[in-house]
Amino acid sequence: MRAVPQSGEAMMENDAPTKHPTPARHSDNEKSRMPERHDSGRKQAPHDQPGKAPGEGELPVG
Repeated sequence: MRAVPQSGEAMMENDAPTKHPTPARHSDNEKSRMPERHDSGRKQAPHDQPGKAPGEGELPVG
């Protein structure tokens, strides 16, 4: 059975400063770009059913 460390004793074991990983680098690689959507004139969200009003056919809340 391990002894419970007294106050301050556990702090001395891990006294070294935390080492952070190297920061991520941003890449503007042409292959990693998202494609253009060309839907700036769209009046509905992409997940809405075409031809239906937003919320039509969904169960009421409450």
